[in-house]
Amino acid sequence: MLAMNADEYEVDGSLRIPRVLCDENAFFRYRPHLSTREQLCWALRTETILRLAKIKGRLGVLSEKSSEDEEEDYIYSRVLKSKYLIDLYPEENNEKQPKIYTSARGHDEYDFSCKAHSQLSFVDVGIDDNFDGLTRIQIEKKKKAGKKRPYYSYNSGEEELACGSDSDDDECNENDKKAANKKNETDMKHIIPPTLLHFRIVLEAYTGYNLGASSTSASSYNSPDTSIPRSAIMGGAVVAALTSFQDEVVDQAFASCGIFTERGELIDGDIYSEKKQALIKKLHTHFLYLSQQHRSVYSKGDTDIFLQASPLTQALMNIFEGHGISDDQINLIGSYIGNSGRNSICAGDFERYAEIVMGKNGKVKAPDETLFAFAASKHAASFILGTDGEDDADRSWNGTNFDEVTWPRTSQFIQLDIKADLLGGLFDFDQSIAACAFDGVSVRVAPRAALSLMTNANFVTPFCLEEHRNKQRVVKYSQRGFKPFLVDPYDGRQTQNVACDAVIARKPFLPRGNCRYQSGRQQTWSGEDWDEVLGTQERKMNEGEERMLCCHRLSGDRDLRERRTKYLGDTRSLYEPGDLDQDAGGATYMHTMKLFERSPGDAIDFFSRRFRWSAEDMILVKEVDPYLRMACQKCKQDYNLIRVVMAKYPDLLKEYDLNDDILHGQFAYSSSNCSSNDVSFEPSFYSGGVFNSTRVRNEARRALKIYAMLQSQSVFELSAYVMKHGSAEGYKKRFVFHCGYYAESDLISTLRKAQRTVLQEPARPPIGLNPERFVETCGQCQSWLVGNIYGSKDCKSCNDLPKS
Repeated sequence: MLAMNADEYEVDGSLRIPRVLCDENAFFRYRPHLSTREQLCWALRTETILRLAKIKGRLGVLSEKSSEDEEEDYIYSRVLKSKYLIDLYPEENNEKQPKIYTSARGHDEYDFSCKAHSQLSFVDVGIDDNFDGLTRIQIEKKKKAGKKRPYYSYNSGEEELACGSDSDDDECNENDKKAANKKNETDMKHIIPPTLLHFRIVLEAYTGYNLGASSTSASSYNSPDTSIPRSAIMGGAVVAALTSFQDEVVDQAFASCGIFTERGELIDGDIYSEKKQALIKKLHTHFLYLSQQHRSVYSKGDTDIFLQASPLTQALMNIFEGHGISDDQINLIGSYIGNSGRNSICAGDFERYAEIVMGKNGKVKAPDETLFAFAASKHAASFILGTDGEDDADRSWNGTNFDEVTWPRTSQFIQLDIKADLLGGLFDFDQSIAACAFDGVSVRVAPRAALSLMTNANFVTPFCLEEHRNKQRVVKYSQRGFKPFLVDPYDGRQTQNVACDAVIARKPFLPRGNCRYQSGRQQTWSGEDWDEVLGTQERKMNEGEERMLCCHRLSGDRDLRERRTKYLGDTRSLYEPGDLDQDAGGATYMHTMKLFERSPGDAIDFFSRRFRWSAEDMILVKEVDPYLRMACQKCKQDYNLIRVVMAKYPDLLKEYDLNDDILHGQFAYSSSNCSSNDVSFEPSFYSGGVFNSTRVRNEARRALKIYAMLQSQSVFELSAYVMKHGSAEGYKKRFVFHCGYYAESDLISTLRKAQRTVLQEPARPPIGLNPERFVETCGQCQSWLVGNIYGSKDCKSCNDLPKS
């Protein structure tokens, strides 16, 4: 170990920070001489400098070339090849990246030759001094009270932390604790998978698809077509693959898979491919299910795929800038193409990528008897797989059982700003452990992510805790075994004193449901006993009276069976022909109005206004006995949304100190299944609880149900806006959605719909171009306050100005 000279460091209070930037070589050179806190502060300070450089003058999207004689076809293929990232599987000197149409075996042999970084090793996690000076983030435990939303916990050292689920799965069992403890129970002989091949096998098992090159198609990450965006998988999916060998099930699966010889080489012959696919299938099931005895802690995660504008578009931007075309002029050009500002210029890039990945011959396929549902916002699109058919008693659809089906994981495509790149997108991850990326060629991580991998800890800056959605991510990764710590990279005191609360509170959500419980008896809003209402209804039906739907259509029991109905309003588009009676108002799914309405006659008042009933309709409904008035599932959900949930919405905003203008990242409306009367707010991202990665295979929702939930979410967001502003004037949708029967065109159709629609602008600057998540700004001159501790607004430039 070489000794370091004192002049190589800058002393900042109790911290020693190397004077050079934290690149890959420097990281490992100085690592033995620095504490975990010093390495972390050094890495974050370097990232701040790099992020600000992108703001002050756009850096080219091409990363540094390692040598002058590097092959030309590497220019655009290695979009994350930066010396400020750590290559976890460095290429051997005698190996070269396979060409486009190399055989599958050839690709695997190359990946197998790329070994895990030799200097990446665990720091002793039992030594508390590793985190001296850092602030531990405390996560309050959720108190148990009846059948509430489950929150799981794990033991970490002497302290028990509570961890929350971001899915709507209400199952809770001890397996969750066992899974979260896996890191401490397993012999951690591998910090990451031993070779790039091991990593790619696990990643394919996790995602349920492979975007890489094959013998018949080019890679979706770095296509030779210069009109295709460069892409990379980032965040949780990469973390799941990198930490997989700390999972006993994964370790044992590889040990028994039979694809390696005793000498540690790949086996020969066709049997290799068969055994490899069997291994992927086994691991895929492990990553999907929550109910297995040794489930993966990543079962609840999704996949984030980031897209950087194509080389062709980037060349066009370079021409614009070279000729002095201003941002305003570029935005104007984009406005003639679509409604995404300057990003409309690369809308074609996104569509071409969508065709390659999810088109007719795409790499991501929907299994038989399933359909994809899509939602698209200003700069992103998500998909989830749903089933296509009727529910059977054995939880299969149309005789199809999905237990053995490869199930593409819920995923999101994120189109970066036309001036941003994948490197900036990676630096934008505020959870240190999530700053990991795979670009189809190599696995690259930020130095702070390498520290997280080596310490099983997650480091965030105080800026992260300013948003509730970020707190949910801290909880998520603590559940996955990463101890959360708060770090202010510019606070050099012996023990940092961060000017923010390092506790994530478990505030209770508003009560679920639209009925009350007193002394164990379930009551309606008006105080009537639930069972007595149903008993009265049954007695009247035995006397020959009929129940009648009084919502978006008017029809009685006999009419339902004979499929005769009177529709009220243009609502049929929500339901597919032939499915209406079964799902939207058949006998199984009808709901008694007296059980869910807030006051007698309130549901009739709501539906008459919503569907503009005529005087004749009102007379017909008033003749129906109140005990026999029914509503279909969809209409009941709409009533709950407007008359029950939205009535509580202002209190929820007040409780969480929120403004509904930032609703898109905070809270989403979620309705329960048809067997319950619950409605609630759920913490969620993007399009709410719809894109739930735990609803897979035989537990998946029907695609039509997903479509209806997206519709409810859209109605909820409009209602929230109207409640604040008094009208819908000025309202812009946050997302559009699509669900149909032609998967090869659905994603493209959704993207085009988003381009035609005036959608909400994101609340913050574009990903990769927003260093305000890491550094303060001066309120007076708007300059970046690099070097200030969190909360300090002291600006040297403004202080030097003469005072009037």
